[in-house]
Amino acid sequence: MTTDITGTPDSAEARRLLDRADAVGRSVTSAASWPAVAFLLGLGAAASMGTLAMGLTTGTAYFVAMGGLLVWIAVLVVAFVLLRRSARVGFGRRWMAYLAAFFACYVGAMLVVGFSQGQDVVGSAVMAAVLLAVSVACAAVEVREARR
Repeated sequence: MTTDITGTPDSAEARRLLDRADAVGRSVTSAASWPAVAFLLGLGAAASMGTLAMGLTTGTAYFVAMGGLLVWIAVLVVAFVLLRRSARVGFGRRWMAYLAAFFACYVGAMLVVGFSQGQDVVGSAVMAAVLLAVSVACAAVEVREARR
C-alpha cells in the first residue's frame, strides 16, 4: 500500500479499495434479495393451491379453502414485514411490476373460480398454473437481479 503524506492512497490502492467496496455491495444486495424470492415463491404456491382448491369445491369447503389461502398469505406478509430491513433493497419499481402482474392474474383467477361453482376444473387448474408461473417468473427476475 502506498499513500502520500496526506494519507491518500495511490491509484492501485484506490482501485483495490473500490473493488472491495463493490464486492461487499454485491454480496449485501444478493443476501437482501433472498427473503423477497422466498416471499414470491410462497405467495405463488399459496395462491396457486388456494385457487385450485377453491375452483374444485363449493359451499363450506370453498370457504375453508379461501380461509386457508388467506391465512397463508397473512403468514407470508407478516414474515416479510418482519424481514423488511434485510429485504428493503428488493422494493422499488420491480416490486410494483411483480405485484401488478400477480394481482392482475389473481383477479382473473378469482373470476374463474367465483363463477365455476366447483365445475370448471380445467379453468381452475389453468389459473392456478398461471399464478404459479407468474410468481416463479418474478422470483427468477429477483434472483437474476441479486446476482448482479
